[in-house]
Amino acid sequence: MKHVVFAHRKLSFGGGERVLLEQVAALADLPVKVTVLFRKEPGKRDIEPELRERNPNVAEVLHLPGAWGAFRWLRRNRPDLLVVCNHKGVQRALPWLARLGTRIPTVVTLHEHYERHLRKYRGLRGRVDRWICTYDFTAAVRAHLGPAPCSIIHPLYPRPDAPAASPEERRNARRALGLAEDGLLVGYVGQIDGRKDPVSVLRFAEALDGALPGGTGLLFAGREEAATARALDGALAASPLRDRARRLGPLADLGPAFAALDLYVMTSRNEGFFPIALIEALERGVPVLAPTVGGIGSVLKDGEGGFLIAKPDDRRSPDAGLLRAAAARLAPLMADPAAWQGQRDRAHAFGIALTRGYDAAAAFREAVTTWL
Repeated sequence: MKHVVFAHRKLSFGGGERVLLEQVAALADLPVKVTVLFRKEPGKRDIEPELRERNPNVAEVLHLPGAWGAFRWLRRNRPDLLVVCNHKGVQRALPWLARLGTRIPTVVTLHEHYERHLRKYRGLRGRVDRWICTYDFTAAVRAHLGPAPCSIIHPLYPRPDAPAASPEERRNARRALGLAEDGLLVGYVGQIDGRKDPVSVLRFAEALDGALPGGTGLLFAGREEAATARALDGALAASPLRDRARRLGPLADLGPAFAALDLYVMTSRNEGFFPIALIEALERGVPVLAPTVGGIGSVLKDGEGGFLIAKPDDRRSPDAGLLRAAAARLAPLMADPAAWQGQRDRAHAFGIALTRGYDAAAAFREAVTTWL
């Protein structure tokens, strides 16, 4: 059997990890042995059970963080193909292996077009056989990383049918989560860390609350990074929304948290192609507000169930002026039940259409077929 190794940053839940999972699953029907190496958070193997379930040829899932360990393992095993995504130990080991005559065909998955992201791979420029970009930033790859071929594979994977949440289902979801059944509710569901910047979600909610006659509640659900949780603690303590904000932490099923919302708010400093969380909100009929980072601005149709914050950089969160402008724009729509139901309908239609009819698994197999 051919042997394909996926070298990834971590195995806790996240958009990049979903891409890893789907790439591994794309090889399930081929006579290919699969190994997954990861470098961070050895105690968080959230997606390992699904990796093994969706590809029975996964032979080993190994925490291998450092360059020396990666060097020894790769030299001993010499896989037929290496698929890398931000595994610094493996990236540092590859030049050493090449100097000793061990040449491993290498494909690198890139999630962001920002120069600081692409800089991570400069040491591999002459050793990469193919770049996989999750949206079309070929020009940036050419400028910073060289002429190796690029495959554009959007991380849009088949999903089960997802009917929009009805008003009754929305009330039931809120009741199950211990939330007020009535009134407008905005919030963020997903991984909560510094890059996602939940404090800016709070600032937007405060501006919206001041612009809505009946005000709004605020919801956060998802695993919180410790430093980010402390920053959010401090911001909420001084916020007029402190008594109307709920933090549910990590949930086994985030579906009810999405369904409970009237508006999903993302204020990330940077993102890749199109975060899975946005799709999860849209297909449940929850309109979204998101910044124009990564591929979001090239996909989301402003005013059609989704609203864009025109953020000009990938380093800072949306500033206060942008958040206030977004709140002023959305408040009249959200105060009008018929208008907002129209946005819910558009969000659901767009979310369903986005992932239907696109075969990312086939595109991945085609990109790596030379080595299989």
